[in-house]
Amino acid sequence: MKKYLLYFLTIGIILTLWQIQAMRIGKPDFFPYPRQVWDTFIVLLSDKDAYLVILRSFARLVVAIGTASLAGVLLGTMAGFTPVFATMMRPVVTSLRTLPVASLIVIILILYGHTRSLYIITFLMIFPLVFEAAKQGVLNISKTLKWALLLEKVPWRKKMAKVYLPLAFPYIKTGFLQSIGLGFKVLVMAEFIAQSPQSIGNMLYRGRINLQYDHVFAWTAILIIIVTMVEFFIQRLRTET
Repeated sequence: MKKYLLYFLTIGIILTLWQIQAMRIGKPDFFPYPRQVWDTFIVLLSDKDAYLVILRSFARLVVAIGTASLAGVLLGTMAGFTPVFATMMRPVVTSLRTLPVASLIVIILILYGHTRSLYIITFLMIFPLVFEAAKQGVLNISKTLKWALLLEKVPWRKKMAKVYLPLAFPYIKTGFLQSIGLGFKVLVMAEFIAQSPQSIGNMLYRGRINLQYDHVFAWTAILIIIVTMVEFFIQRLRTET
């Protein structure tokens, strides 16, 4: 109970500071008051088109996470068993982790256009997380167990399905769950830069160019709520398992 009180206290402090800043600026068209944003937020929630926008962005996220997770698990598992392959993949994974997101988005947009780039960008941001999680999951399997399976001459498919993947699954699951929040934020940024139609990023872009900053703040609030719900769901999954 105390945790939730502190949580809402923090929200109250943020809203108070926001109200003070808005009063200090005195230009609600450029820096709206919390009440303005709340009214716009309610209007958006009553508009079915807003839910279609959210669902479209989520659909893109699901496709990108699905392909990135599949590739990350397969290649990460190979890297865990094959040091040579892990060394070959290291420059790729390191580059994807260190490359600025904005630079990556611009490069992919130039190469692949506005439609496919959204999936590719999100894929490239998520892949390193799942890859490293799968690799670490395999590396943390007992060497004694690996030798025992080798001596028993257990078929490779059976070892993977019955032993290696179940033992590495906690690491893979953690990497997968962490990638959801990151992937959603990267996707929205890519939608904003690419001006993808019927997307959350495009709604933010339109609010900016039309000087409807109450819409920008309201969509930002929706994003915060969505990411918070995802993170809450992730924490519940972690505690349950």
